[in-house]
This record gives sequence, C-alpha cells and structure tokens, in this order.
Amino acid sequence: MVKINTRPVTAANWREAIALEVHPHQRDFTPTVAISLAKAYVQPDGAVYDPFAIYAGSTMVGFYSFIYYPGEIKYCAIGGFLIDQAHQGKGYGRAALVDFVQGVQGKYAACTDIFLTIHPQNEIAARLYHSLGFVKTGDGIDGEEIMRLVIR
Repeated sequence: MVKINTRPVTAANWREAIALEVHPHQRDFTPTVAISLAKAYVQPDGAVYDPFAIYAGSTMVGFYSFIYYPGEIKYCAIGGFLIDQAHQGKGYGRAALVDFVQGVQGKYAACTDIFLTIHPQNEIAARLYHSLGFVKTGDGIDGEEIMRLVIR
C-alpha cells in the first residue's frame, strides 16, 4: 500500500491546503478546503471539524476533516475528503481512509461507528468506500447519501 502521513492543517500549511483542487467534474462531490476550514472555525451544529492534510512524503496530496461531537466520541465522521486532481489514481485516497479508520480504532476506544456522506453520482468514491466496508444507511443529508462503517 502507498505510504501517506497526515498532519493537522495549521498556520504553517493552510495556504497549501486551500490550493488543493479536484477535477472540475468532481466539484459537486466535495466542499472546497476553504469551506471545510470555515466549518472548523464555525463548528456547525456544535460539531468539531479537525482539519488534516494528507501527505505523500513532503508533498500535500489531500485533505479531510475529522468530525465529532465534544465529550465521549461514540460516533465520528470523515468529511471534506479529497485528493488533489494531480495526485488521484495513485492509491492515496485508499491509504488515507485506511489510516483514518485505524487511527480512530486506536485512539478512540468508545467509538463504534464512522460515518461519511457521498454525492449520489460519485461512483468512484462509492466503490472505494464499499471496498473498505462502508455501507449505505438509506438516510441522506443535503442531497448526499450517508454511509457507515461499524468498527466495534
């Protein structure tokens, strides 16, 4: 599997993060990094959005937010997940998702489920999520389908 590492988005790398872009036909599939960073500041519905950059070596290749509600983390979500258009198709998305799931399992013993949402036309991401065990719940939010991975 491809090697990646993640680091928080900070004052040192936020400009690099907001420069990440998906292909034009994917723009409806995920928010921009700037919108995700705004959510980290605003914390809609009281949720915490911790922003992380995905790196291959020293190159930033992607982004996601670790979303949870303060207190005991029984459920969490990954949101705003994207791999920059120049780095797609290289296995970074799969590696980042596996790393995310393993990180949650290792750090948050009380967390039983990971959620994400997916645009109904994002077939490539749907295949990736299914291959890692995520299943559609039948529910939706903001026009996207909710997927769930039971980890405990």
